[in-house]
Amino acid sequence: MKHRIFPMSLMLAMITLIGVVLYWNGNYVVYILAYIFSFVFLLCYAIFAASIILEKIVQVIIYALVLAAQILFAVLVIRPADSTELHFHLYRLLGVLIVLAPFLTRQICFFHHTDNCIAPSVNDWAVLSYSQLLQDQELITEKIAKAKQARKILSKGCLREIIEDLPRYNSFAYTNDGTLTNEYFNTAKASLDNGYLYLVITKSKSPSSEVIGLFTNRAYNHVSISFDRELQTIISYNGGDKLEPPGLNSEIVKGLTRRNGSTVLLYRLSATPAQKKIILNKVHEINSEGSAYNLLGLLFKASYQPNIMFCSQFTYTMLELAGLNYFEKAATHVQPTDFIELDYYRNLEYVTEITFDKANPDNGDQAYGETTE
Repeated sequence: MKHRIFPMSLMLAMITLIGVVLYWNGNYVVYILAYIFSFVFLLCYAIFAASIILEKIVQVIIYALVLAAQILFAVLVIRPADSTELHFHLYRLLGVLIVLAPFLTRQICFFHHTDNCIAPSVNDWAVLSYSQLLQDQELITEKIAKAKQARKILSKGCLREIIEDLPRYNSFAYTNDGTLTNEYFNTAKASLDNGYLYLVITKSKSPSSEVIGLFTNRAYNHVSISFDRELQTIISYNGGDKLEPPGLNSEIVKGLTRRNGSTVLLYRLSATPAQKKIILNKVHEINSEGSAYNLLGLLFKASYQPNIMFCSQFTYTMLELAGLNYFEKAATHVQPTDFIELDYYRNLEYVTEITFDKANPDNGDQAYGETTE
């Protein structure tokens, strides 16, 4: 029989013991220590049980907020209460119940994520195989490699560049409008009859893409659409490259692959002129109404207004609008690589790969290598 890490019986026994000690002997300082102990316990649980770094961070932040509220209760309610009055005992009892707050938070919000964390039973430990030790060694090696990768990425000054760029973003109001020109729309209209809509999946090696990759475990973290094979009409939600406000902007291949190690994968999806026109009309509407990059949506998976999106959310929304979506998923939960990985029925057709050619860095603005169809 398998046993979960920190089984519920152990948690209940620990909470009961804390509750008895607190109620009979505790002053506000002891209450605070109990709250801190619970926080440390769940902090360790989050670090070792949560599956991805982002989930660990969210859990720690929530537990820290609960701890702050608990300490305020102890200082502002339990401490000034008169021990000779009845409500003092009620406050202490309430203080005991508040110990359960972070555990209930974990049970409600995160239990389904960590429920699959299984610890071996006593019998399992007795027959721990050599292959299991090798597997554990591989897992530890993988974690160490990931930590080194994170340190390397963050040491490049990625976080500093991202933080300096944050004031340009607004996830609650439109900041971008009219950046697409009439020339863009005329070029897109001329491509409506070519029979395909093109998906551009990019490994850009930008600071934001590198940091996002730490959480998604994917190298390709940007997706765009194009109406033409020559990629003169690439469009997506992006940061505007500091030339335009973050939101709906056009893109060029040289811009996507300007960093060493960057790569573009180009796919095409069969689309009728009517379907492509639906998407183009929606793009024109967004361009007129305004847009903004859904930076908070990357974490909270929601949009405050319809035209506030991130790249994969925009791409999936356009495909869904035209009836071209070939997998079912909430737009705010779609990742760029989903367009490839969830193409179970091979609706996409691979076209080409475009890469930065570091062997010829002085060939014009940039040098690129491209495979043919």
